[in-house]
This record gives sequence, structure tokens and C-alpha cells, in this order.
Amino acid sequence: MESSESSTRLRSALNKAALVVPTAALSVILLYLVIWNLYYSFTDWSLFHSVPQFVGFLTYAQAMSTLFFRSSFLHSFELSGGLILVGNLLGIFLAGLLYFVKSSKLRTVYLSIFIAPLAISMAVNGVIWLWLFNLQIGIDWLLVRIGLPALPWLSSTATAFPSMFLVTVWAYTGLAVLFYLASFMGVDKSLIEAARVDGVGSLRTFFKVLLPNSSQGVIVATALLFLFSFKIFSLPFVLSGGPTNVSLQTGVIYMYYLDTTEFFAESTAIATLVTAIAAAVVIPFALLGLKRWVRRE
Repeated sequence: MESSESSTRLRSALNKAALVVPTAALSVILLYLVIWNLYYSFTDWSLFHSVPQFVGFLTYAQAMSTLFFRSSFLHSFELSGGLILVGNLLGIFLAGLLYFVKSSKLRTVYLSIFIAPLAISMAVNGVIWLWLFNLQIGIDWLLVRIGLPALPWLSSTATAFPSMFLVTVWAYTGLAVLFYLASFMGVDKSLIEAARVDGVGSLRTFFKVLLPNSSQGVIVATALLFLFSFKIFSLPFVLSGGPTNVSLQTGVIYMYYLDTTEFFAESTAIATLVTAIAAAVVIPFALLGLKRWVRRE
């Protein structure tokens, strides 16, 4: 009996170690890389200065003084803010429609359609939309056939960024739909039944019962929409054909541009800024979500 209990304890300890050890090792590696990146962001290290020398915040001042920095980070914030607004609104709307679909199988089919872009890498999404934005074979071909004027999707500075924003919304709205639908499905069914007994329609039930009890969905969807859009790289890189298109340059693209032109210290400074901004936004949302979850439990 004792040997059986000891073997069970040993097996339990091994299972825990199998989960903890890889996580701890990965955390140590990531922490090392963050510290390494932070250190070199305070140095003068480039093609012209192959030996890094500590210069303090001068590297940040140089990296942030360029027009590329201002335009790229403005694009990042515009992309993130726009996706949070539009993605949340569409996510709430579409999740609300799915919630009131009576057939669970049909709901699953619709949800699969909405989240399908998430199953495709952003690089592949970019290639697909390059074809759709092609002036000869894409959306413009159809517009011309029905008598509408063609649009210079990516070939004009005025429409390039809105076109990329359109693709971003298409790619990530399904994420918001998924979390909002999960949040709606988690609302106490007795509240829904009570509303139906009182003769409350679906629309009022949605606004009076579902939305007020779905704060977790708002927290998670907003945090992830910001994180994914702020660190986006593959999509603008593919749509622009490289890191030098100012109209589609984001903060992460600017970081890549500095690294490929061998301004290594400035590249690490931008990477540190991107990490700090993302952490400053996401961590409060994570703590708020955890606090609400613990309170709910």
C-alpha cells in the first residue's frame, strides 16, 4: 500500500516537473534575451562602430528623432486603436448574432468561417490580399466590370494604410467574435430564461443581460487585439514588399529596417520601446481580468 502511494506521489512529482522545468527554462532564456537587448540599447553599436560602447539614452534619442520613428509608431497606434474599436464592435455584433442562432451545429459552422483567417499565417493572408488588390485580376477587375471606378489600393499613399487596416480587421475580428461568444455563452442561463419569461425580446436581452455580464470578453479581446496589431510584422512587410515603404511602416517594421541597415543599437532600442509599450498596455488588462475572475470565483 505504501509503495503504491509513493509511486503515485513520484508520478505526480514527475508530471509537475515535466510542466515546470521547460517553462522555467524558457522563461530564463527569454529573460536573458530581454536583459541582453536592454543592455545593448544603451550602447553605440552599428556598422560604423563594431565594438559596442555605452552611451546611455543617446541611442534612444537618435532612434526617436527621425521622421521614420514618428510615422511608424503613429501607424502602429492608429492600427491598434482602429482595430480595438472596429474589432470589438464587429466582434460584439457578430457574436450576438451567433448567440441567438438556435442550431449549435450551424453556429459552429459560422464561427469556423469567422475564425478561419486566424488559422492562416499573416504572411499568407498578405499574399492572398496582394492578389485581391491587384489592379488587373483582383477586386478592381470586378469593380470595372460592374461600372465602378478602380481603386489604387496599395499603389497610392492615401489608400495604402487604409487597405492594410482593412486586411487587419478581416484577419483579427474572428478573435474578438470567439471571445465574446464564449463570454456570452458563460452568462447565467437563469438570467436569460427570466428575461424570456418577462417577455423581453432578443435585442433587449442582448443589451440588458448579455453585454453587462460579459466584461471578461471585453478585457481579453481588447488586450489581444492591441497586442497582435501592435506587434504586427508579416502583413505590412508582405503588402509593402519590404521595410522601406513609409506608408505601411510600423514600429516593428522600423526596428527590422534599422537592424538590416546595421544600426544594431537603435534597433534594440526600438525593440525595447515596443516591448515596454505592449507590456504597459497588456499587463493592466491581464491583472484586471485576473482580479475579476478571482472575484467571480
